[in-house]
Amino acid sequence: MSHLFAIRRTFVLTVLFSMVSVGTLGGRAVASESTDQEAENSKLAADVKELLRSRCSQCHGKDQQIADLNVLSLESLLADDQVVPGDASNSRLYEILIEEDEDTRMPKGAPPLSEKELALVRHWIEADAPAFPADIEQPVEEDRDDSLTGLVGVDYVLKQILAHQRTLPAEKRTRMRYFSCNHLISGGATREQLDLQRKALAKAANHLSYQPRIAPLEIVDGETATVFAYDLRDLGWHVQPYRNAAKEANRATYNLYDLVLLEYPYSIAYEASETYDRLAMEYMHPAGMVRPIPYVRVDWFCSTALQPALYHDLMQLPTHLDDLEKQLGVDAHGNVRDGIAQRGAVAVSGVSHNNRAMERHPSDHGSYWKSIDYASSKGRDNLFADPINLHGAGGEMIFSLPNGLQGYYLATGDGLRLDAAPTEIVTDKFSEDKTVRNGLSCIRCHDRGMKPFRDDVRAAVIDLPGSYGFDKRKVAELYPTKQAMDELIEEDRERFLTAMKKINGDDSDDETLTPVARRFMDAPIAYNTAIGELGLRSENSFEGMFRSPQFAGAGLVPLSNNGVIRRDMWEDYFPSVVEFLGLGVPVVPVDAITRPDFRVDGSSVDVVLSTSKKNNLFSPGDDLVIFAKNEGKTQVYVEMIGTGVGGEKVVLIPAGRTLAPGETLRFPESGALKVQSTLGNEKITLFTSLDEFEGGQVLSAKHMADRFVHPFYKLNVHGAVAQIEQNAGRIEKRTLTIETR
Repeated sequence: MSHLFAIRRTFVLTVLFSMVSVGTLGGRAVASESTDQEAENSKLAADVKELLRSRCSQCHGKDQQIADLNVLSLESLLADDQVVPGDASNSRLYEILIEEDEDTRMPKGAPPLSEKELALVRHWIEADAPAFPADIEQPVEEDRDDSLTGLVGVDYVLKQILAHQRTLPAEKRTRMRYFSCNHLISGGATREQLDLQRKALAKAANHLSYQPRIAPLEIVDGETATVFAYDLRDLGWHVQPYRNAAKEANRATYNLYDLVLLEYPYSIAYEASETYDRLAMEYMHPAGMVRPIPYVRVDWFCSTALQPALYHDLMQLPTHLDDLEKQLGVDAHGNVRDGIAQRGAVAVSGVSHNNRAMERHPSDHGSYWKSIDYASSKGRDNLFADPINLHGAGGEMIFSLPNGLQGYYLATGDGLRLDAAPTEIVTDKFSEDKTVRNGLSCIRCHDRGMKPFRDDVRAAVIDLPGSYGFDKRKVAELYPTKQAMDELIEEDRERFLTAMKKINGDDSDDETLTPVARRFMDAPIAYNTAIGELGLRSENSFEGMFRSPQFAGAGLVPLSNNGVIRRDMWEDYFPSVVEFLGLGVPVVPVDAITRPDFRVDGSSVDVVLSTSKKNNLFSPGDDLVIFAKNEGKTQVYVEMIGTGVGGEKVVLIPAGRTLAPGETLRFPESGALKVQSTLGNEKITLFTSLDEFEGGQVLSAKHMADRFVHPFYKLNVHGAVAQIEQNAGRIEKRTLTIETR
């Protein structure tokens, strides 16, 4: 502790003691202010601890202390002036975080801290570096399942779900779906961090609902609060979109939540576990889930379900803007014509690189906003040249949900739905690659609802003398006064903030999704993180596993020596690590839309997928032939599907077709496909296996992405034992993209 800091503390204590001697009323005021300050400091310290844990602890944590520094220990940080309380400028920790030299700046080998994160660290130091809160202890697991003794938290979560199921009436049990953040405890988590996960889950789920009320999130495990439950009906996720498909062959009874399970990469079926067997018998089997997954992780859900394709499907967003406006009861063109729409525009915004106009329309549940964004600010793209007739390159649509939150939609200038916006037009400051992706990017940006802005058009145009090629009276009608626009924005903000208060259960305005999603998606995976996500005990040593030839060659060797890997690599090899350790049966998301490729480690399958053009680039009218050649030494079973420019899927080669060593499969068998005039990307996906497998089914429904789903991981219960049939762990998937231009 520095001498200066000691003087400051003495001064503060002297002031406080002198104030206590004032009258009773003054004492109460001081006590209240002190309590508020303590709460603020506690939250500040918790936020900084989680930031340092996610960005720095893989090299400077409890288990790995390079340079003898543990960033999770205030005592360690205070040593050697790493942190000088009250003086960020002379704190070595802060200096190394803001260092401009990439070779010196920390965290090494990872993106630098954002300005907001740096400001958080500086604020904490300047606030005299209040002590970090303690981490939550893993709950005691009594009567642990013998088959799960080597794991931590797994038996606890499964037993909590089972116990919760047994408290419910029979008709409600199959409607419940579960989430957990318990895996964070093994790697270290404060109460504040776990609460952040809970609030992020509640915010994410309710942003994916058209129900009229905020859906209540139920805490399953009491004060620990790491296991949560939703009733599907409270969110509207019980809907079965493929049940009434136009063609009988495309029908299925999967509900919206089943689509989440098809994408989930971290589930393990613990077949030798009595707890898992009972959960299968009493809950999963009766619920008829598409995959036997008792719960999904909160951080994965908040990061993945709010992005395409899940975001579009859970929200059942149509592929064209005109259809969205019909759903919302909005006649945008008529509203502009009749003076109902209210518009504002700016030359420069915080998101768009160029001109941007924002247009508000009344909708069935509040408001509907559409932005008009431009590729440049010159010529026809200069909206100030004609602020009435706008011709943008695309835009973002924001619409009120019945529960008070907001839905989002990205579209081209022609109204076609986009998964992501072009970065040359708009950017996402929260995303590592700056790409605005529909759903998550919009939610993080609009964390307090609609953003206020100052219109540049009315003031610039309304008082212009003479004629300028447009009707100034129409401009005055379309572009309201600042006061009128501010009132509309505030009305929409209040609707949103009222809903958020119901979600959080308090008046806090903290953004919860951003830190949860950023930690999951952007923070590199260190050894301790990987071990925690597998449910293993950190005190046991598994570094040798990552040095084995199987995984070292796959790029996992950094986990054996204080290094880190990326999230996408970890997800690719998660099933192989689970099998290597004998933890259970990994439920592989081989049918996931978000996983175009999946390869089995150590597989002898070697099938090369190609087309009649080496670069897979075609023009309308070209002949197209698809080839699959077995270059391995063993016969393989294959199945091939095609995905069109609009996402429509069709079976090209049904399951059951075999390829002998050296044999080439040709599609079509004779002749060629004639490339159509529709421009864009099409995909060819090939499923291969050494074993015969049952074919998949194309699911197709209005406003839903086509899916190709196999009957993998059938859950059968025999007496009190659950068995998994049709394990997809040996099936490989390859996807080839064909571009027409």
